[in-house]
Amino acid sequence: MIRKLRRELVILLLPFISLLLRLWARTIRWQNRYDFDKDKGKIYALWHGYALALAFFGLDRGIVALVSRFRDGDIADGLLKRFGFETVRGSTEEGREEKGGRSALLKLMELLREGKNVAITVDGPKGPPFKAKDGVIFLAQKTGAVIIPACVKFEKFFRLNTWDRLVIPYPFTKAQLLVGKEIIVSPEDAVEDKRRELEAELLRLERISSGKPG
Repeated sequence: MIRKLRRELVILLLPFISLLLRLWARTIRWQNRYDFDKDKGKIYALWHGYALALAFFGLDRGIVALVSRFRDGDIADGLLKRFGFETVRGSTEEGREEKGGRSALLKLMELLREGKNVAITVDGPKGPPFKAKDGVIFLAQKTGAVIIPACVKFEKFFRLNTWDRLVIPYPFTKAQLLVGKEIIVSPEDAVEDKRRELEAELLRLERISSGKPG
């Protein structure tokens, strides 16, 4: 009951929260830029813990974000729309009707073929963290869309004690967008092989963002 009331309070305060976060995002001192205009029908793959970081970077770009149908997804959906994203509710888990899997996949396929760029947290919505699921590979295979692994390196940040270890940048910190090797999935490719390739590349980027060797 208490959790439900807290969630409803957050939803009520979303206009104020989104304005505060927008102002916060504008203080980040990005050391590089990315030409979103050159991408047409691409899939941006990221860890759930870097969702806020990459939302800050992609403000008002019209990127389509996949948002879960879980209750907490209502908050993410509201924030992302106020950040200038489009949203699709559901999951990339093929055939999982209770999670909106089939309808979400069909909608994402349609949008990718229209040239929209799509962002997916590949270990979301509930984890396990840093373990890519194969839905994004299936989506790329069906549409021919290229997957672009992405992460962010902040000079100063902290992590929340959540399942995804959500990264929160300090205001006015320096930041760098990290873009990995593109993943191309052909009809003949084994989904599991490509899932592992994507996971390995995202883990490599995460190590760089965290200042770890290798």
